[in-house]
Amino acid sequence: MTYSQRRRAGFSLTELIVYVAILCVAVAMFVKFMMGFMKTAKTSENKMLGSAELRGAIIKTEADLYEANEFTAAAASSATFICDMLRNPAWDRDADADGDGVPNIKDTDTDNDAQLKFSLPRDQQWQAGYNLEDDDEDNDGNVDVQVRIFYAAPARELWRGVSVNGGAWQDSRLAVGVSSFTLVYFGSKREDLGKNIDLGADGTASTGDAGEGDGVISAREIDWVQPPTGHGDRSGSLDTEDERRYIASVALQMETDQNRDRTAEAALGTEILPPLLPLKRRR
Repeated sequence: MTYSQRRRAGFSLTELIVYVAILCVAVAMFVKFMMGFMKTAKTSENKMLGSAELRGAIIKTEADLYEANEFTAAAASSATFICDMLRNPAWDRDADADGDGVPNIKDTDTDNDAQLKFSLPRDQQWQAGYNLEDDDEDNDGNVDVQVRIFYAAPARELWRGVSVNGGAWQDSRLAVGVSSFTLVYFGSKREDLGKNIDLGADGTASTGDAGEGDGVISAREIDWVQPPTGHGDRSGSLDTEDERRYIASVALQMETDQNRDRTAEAALGTEILPPLLPLKRRR
C-alpha cells in the first residue's frame, strides 16, 4: 500500500468541516420543522379546547336566556332576568303545592291565585296569576328565580348566578380564557312596542340617518326614541324597566384566546328569542 493510499483511509480537515456543516444544516432544518410542527399542534389544541369551552358555555347560556320572561338588567357584558320556578333546581315538579290533585309540572296555576291578579295593585301583580306570569309561585313574597350571566373581564371568565326566592346569589363559572363577551339586545318591529321606533341612531323620524327604516330595532333606538313615540331616556343604556320591555331577542358573541397572544383561537355566537318575554310586556 502506497503512502497516498494510506492517507485516503481517513478524513481530511476540509472534509470534516464540510460534513459538520452539512450535519448542522440538516439538524437546523429538522429543529425548525419540529418547532413548526409543535407550534401548529399547540395552536390546533388551543382552538379545539377554546371551541369546546365556548360551545359548553353557549349551550348553558342559551338554556337560561330561553327561559327569561323579564329582564331586570341589560348591559353589554351582563344580563339579569327572571325565570319560571322550573329553573329552581330544588323545586319538586311532582309535588302538589295547592292540593288540587294536579302535580306542579302539569298545573297551570300551582298556587291557585290566578283569580287574584287583577285585584292587586299594578306593582304587586307579579305575585299572582298563572304560572308563566306569576313570579311568586310559592307565595313567600319573593321573586322565585332570578338568573344572571356576567363576564369578568380581568379574569377572562364567564359566570352564571342564580338567586332563589330573593336569596343570596349562587355563582358558578361557565368558561375560562374568554377574551371577549358581548350581549346585544334587539326589539321587534312586528310588536306594538317596536313598530314605531325604527328611526335610526338619532331617534328622530324622517332624518334618513343610519338604521332608519331598516326593519331592525336596535338597543340604540330603544334608548334614543323618546316619548310619546317610545320610552327612551337617551342614557346610553337600557337602564329603565320601560326600555327593557322592548327587548325581544338577545345576540351573544364570545371569543377565546387561550395562549393570550391577542389572536382569537375560536369565536362563537348565537341569537336567542325568549318566547316568554311577551307575557309580561305592556304597551
